[in-house]
Amino acid sequence: MLESVGTADAAALRAIRQLVPGAIQDAARLVYQAPSELRSGLRPDAAAEMQGLLERLGFRVSVRDSDAAFHAGVGQFEIALVVRDMNVIGAVIAEAASFLGTDLPTARRLVCRSPAVLVSRVSEATVAAVRDRFGRLGVEVDVSRSSLARYCAVIAADNPAVRRAVLSVVQDIASDAVVIETTAALIVENFSFDAAEACWERLRRTGARVSICNRDFERYDVSLDEAPNTPAVRELLVGAGVPARLIDRVLRNVPVIVQRHVSHAEMQTLLDRAAGAGALASALPHSFQRFAIILRSIKDAANAARLLVTLGDMSEGAAASAVATVNTPIGNFPRTTALWLQHLLATQGCDAAIEVL
Repeated sequence: MLESVGTADAAALRAIRQLVPGAIQDAARLVYQAPSELRSGLRPDAAAEMQGLLERLGFRVSVRDSDAAFHAGVGQFEIALVVRDMNVIGAVIAEAASFLGTDLPTARRLVCRSPAVLVSRVSEATVAAVRDRFGRLGVEVDVSRSSLARYCAVIAADNPAVRRAVLSVVQDIASDAVVIETTAALIVENFSFDAAEACWERLRRTGARVSICNRDFERYDVSLDEAPNTPAVRELLVGAGVPARLIDRVLRNVPVIVQRHVSHAEMQTLLDRAAGAGALASALPHSFQRFAIILRSIKDAANAARLLVTLGDMSEGAAASAVATVNTPIGNFPRTTALWLQHLLATQGCDAAIEVL
């Protein structure tokens, strides 16, 4: 019995394929939706030999009597990584590449997405293995049961014809979804999993650019936009982690972000508390934000340009042009990429800031 992927890398799937004939997708399903039955009717010595081979590869394996009760795993979970410490992101990327069997650039783009969805349709045993594997690196692991999750979408629709087509699709598939219209886009809240998948398929044909996110994985920055200087608001800010000595400064400088990187539930609680205190707050979802790097000073332009090429996916010409001047927005990056670039540029002696686009 394959109990869990354990610490095995994707390369070890070849051993599963040798034991259980079929396509690589079949082997992956057995591994990532474990517990799974690999072989039956084996002699005790053959079973022990197989167990030892697989355990040396990192899998968790057990041997049971043929008539023992068995409950197969179910691929009902989706997993995302939450990386806060830029000092470990290189190790996280290497670990993701080993786990998924991808090259490092592919793993980097995955880890730097917001949210960084690692794998879908996996079992509870795989969730536990991923928690152990990435938890050693100080990474938070978010887990969602896809069938119960709620989804949100941002759909770029900057001309009337596309907007009408998008609204028609959304109303046809998810008439109960909340639609917020802005000049450049439609924001749709509270999709079910099935509705999100159906909308994704239909909306791709309209020509609109679509981004759909599982709310269980979304992270937000919460901005205090308007607020009276009252005891209730001051208590709200203390609860949000603002030091008491800075509250007056915060209230003089609204709008200002008062909490970063919070979950959907935490965000909603803070918005409700702000409203109850007579203040106005708003939430900025990470998945729909893009950032630029601003170099205030540059110590080594050549090294800075290499970072922009290697980690920022910029062309050599664009990177060289970008570092030729200071105080000019550079690039269009997801949040984690921008923070990582800022961190690495600082280690090179650059003064770098990030700015929301």
